[in-house]
Amino acid sequence: MISITPPVIAAVLVALLSIVLSAAAMGLFSKRWTPAHKNVFISGGSQGLGLALAKLLASQGASVTICSRTQSKLDAALKEIQAASRPAPASSTAQGTKSRNQVHRAIAADLSTFAGAKEALGKATHGPHGSVPDAVFCCAGGAKPGYFIEQTEQDFEAGIRTDYWTALSTAHAAANAMVRAPPSSSGPRKIILVSSILGFFGMVGYSQYTPMKHAIRGLAESLRSEFILYGIDVHAYFPATILSPGYEVENQTKPAITKEIEGSDEPLTPEACAAGLLKGVQRGNFFITTDFLSDLFRSTSVGGGTPGNGFLDVFKRFIGIIAIPIWRAVAADRSIRLYREKHRDEVKLSKRVPSH
Repeated sequence: MISITPPVIAAVLVALLSIVLSAAAMGLFSKRWTPAHKNVFISGGSQGLGLALAKLLASQGASVTICSRTQSKLDAALKEIQAASRPAPASSTAQGTKSRNQVHRAIAADLSTFAGAKEALGKATHGPHGSVPDAVFCCAGGAKPGYFIEQTEQDFEAGIRTDYWTALSTAHAAANAMVRAPPSSSGPRKIILVSSILGFFGMVGYSQYTPMKHAIRGLAESLRSEFILYGIDVHAYFPATILSPGYEVENQTKPAITKEIEGSDEPLTPEACAAGLLKGVQRGNFFITTDFLSDLFRSTSVGGGTPGNGFLDVFKRFIGIIAIPIWRAVAADRSIRLYREKHRDEVKLSKRVPSH
């Protein structure tokens, strides 16, 4: 028979706490978020993840506003979103149908400045059929892989603007609109920031990109805490490689050693990522992932965030503590050391090889 000792009591309390955290993180104590009848704003909505997400939300009854810099891409994307929308129900009493009176819009804007983001959100909020968004998805971004010593000041400035400042400015404009609006009758409003699996670790060839994704993660953790004041939910998504137009551009400058370490892993489609992202938002998860490797890094890098699933996360964390250092030492660092000579030929450096 088990005696009721302090260690046993502590173990039971830890188990109960894990159950509560798991249930809360999976949305069991809150109403499931649904896109129907919601107004959604998506930055980077003209292609890739943003467009796939816009079409998915439209198919489930949301009114979607997409925003990017290029009007021609927006026009083409808007047609796809409209085609994905649900038809109006036969009667106003129909149940389980797609939202009636969906309105989809496209706004061309530079969201990398506070002024540009404020203007774009203003158009979405105050224009015809406009209202303060129920959810804002910050999907804009892109990478220009390359060796740190070969990239220019302009490359890094572009990365800061495209990846971090666009997310920061959009979130800032959205938050200011949300906190000044009357509470939504359909539940808490949401801001969703898109980071990357590289928001959990760094890799050769991504020095222009990875720091921005770490910054977005830090922004998400800060806002999750601060926005409890306003009843705004914050989520952060950490996708692995997405098979998108941006991925094709990345491969044009991506170093060979980076491709070698990435291996033969198949990129996820934008549609698969959009479905996984929406599922995570609906569950109420703070850190959202859509593949096993990203989830492994997430479970070992929770930081101040909430767990996705208490019991499973403990198991994944145990695997990660063992597997990730092995991967780092064998698959990553060892490959880089073996590539030193080739790299010196690439960048025309002396043949002296470091001793460590």
